[in-house]
Amino acid sequence: NGEFQVYTPETANLYTANGYLYLKPTLTVDHHSFNEGTLYNGNMDVRGIWHTCTNGVNNGCRKSAYGQEILPPIMSGKVTTHAAITYGRVNVRARVPKGAFLWPAIWLLPRDNHYGNWPRSGEIDLMETKGNAWTSEWGGDHGIRSIGSTLHWGPDAGHNCFQKTHGEKYLNQPDGWHGWHTYSLDWTRNHLSILVDNQEIYRLTTPGNGMYNYCPYHNIEDPWRNGPHNAPFDQPFHLLLNVAVGGTSGFFAEGQYDVPKSWRNDSPHPMRDFWEHRGEWLKTWHGDDVAMLIDYVEMIQY
Repeated sequence: NGEFQVYTPETANLYTANGYLYLKPTLTVDHHSFNEGTLYNGNMDVRGIWHTCTNGVNNGCRKSAYGQEILPPIMSGKVTTHAAITYGRVNVRARVPKGAFLWPAIWLLPRDNHYGNWPRSGEIDLMETKGNAWTSEWGGDHGIRSIGSTLHWGPDAGHNCFQKTHGEKYLNQPDGWHGWHTYSLDWTRNHLSILVDNQEIYRLTTPGNGMYNYCPYHNIEDPWRNGPHNAPFDQPFHLLLNVAVGGTSGFFAEGQYDVPKSWRNDSPHPMRDFWEHRGEWLKTWHGDDVAMLIDYVEMIQY
């Protein structure tokens, strides 16, 4: 998604306190290995600093600041469960962060990519939101007062049928969803229901003639032709929790925001554009309000 953070195991980004798990974004320049100079002219050797690298896509294991673009200006936290379930109930009691251009997510990915690369094997997004106090994009406010739930699936990345499987819930309070709520998935062979505080956000009743026929793209080979009617949502999925920041995928569209969006999604240097306007967005980041707090996670196999 062209996001602006690097995920680290730093105790500043990922820690437990007061009985909660914290996933908290911080400024890269606050880490002892980096400063303003290295942000613009240095390298970020993920394996060298943290002794492991979990994602090498887009030079993820070793970033270099080159001429125009800088290193990721934010460090943050992300966890993936070893546990995976096929059908069952997932409950995550969480407090989502608030602060401009934060992008928290509670979601599931297939453990094995049985049907092929994304989105052929599916994705289940229980909760995504923006930490902004308000936004005006896609004809409405999609800031902290709005949460979205989405199933991603399709024959290839250019033909993602998620528009057919998306729901939203609005909470008209000043801090929106920035409070304690329980995000849940109820998943069987015949339906996927995504809920918040036991109120349904989105429900898919699995089509009897298969997901391929439910997708609007029919001039492409059916990747699930050898699977059951609910494929790709018939495989083991594991749970992910993270706080991303910014990005160029379109999640932060070219709209109006409480804080001006300082980068264009087609910019050759979006991270630099974001960082150089930190005087605008950083004043909306207050202490632990920028962290996603997790009280508990349950994964119950049916």
